[in-house]
Amino acid sequence: MFKIYIIIISFLVLTLSIYSSTIITIEYFDNNKKQNDNNLGFRDSFGGMRGEFNPQIRKSELELEKKQMEAHTKREIEAIELQLEKIKNNDYELLEKQLELQKKHHEDNLNLDLMRMDLEILRMNVE
Repeated sequence: MFKIYIIIISFLVLTLSIYSSTIITIEYFDNNKKQNDNNLGFRDSFGGMRGEFNPQIRKSELELEKKQMEAHTKREIEAIELQLEKIKNNDYELLEKQLELQKKHHEDNLNLDLMRMDLEILRMNVE
């Protein structure tokens, strides 16, 4: 008799868990669909751009990014130069060479990034 109660209770728990997981899954996918529809509606209402590319906005973003990158790299280079001055005063030759190489690397990376951004801006002007 006790085994029958356990079987009935376990069957009810199994049935309830399947039912609840089905309900949760349906609600999740329904909410996900509504959210996607809302996102599409937001994109459509946002200036009617719908996938159009505005080169003027991209150009401004690139110029801002270029200025920020240039300022950041210059700060890094200045920090390395300060370390170099301290090291020259203390005669740490190996560390001095390493920092000079790091400085050169940062300057080269900055120049490459700036040239790449200038090229992209020129491409956008041509289009």
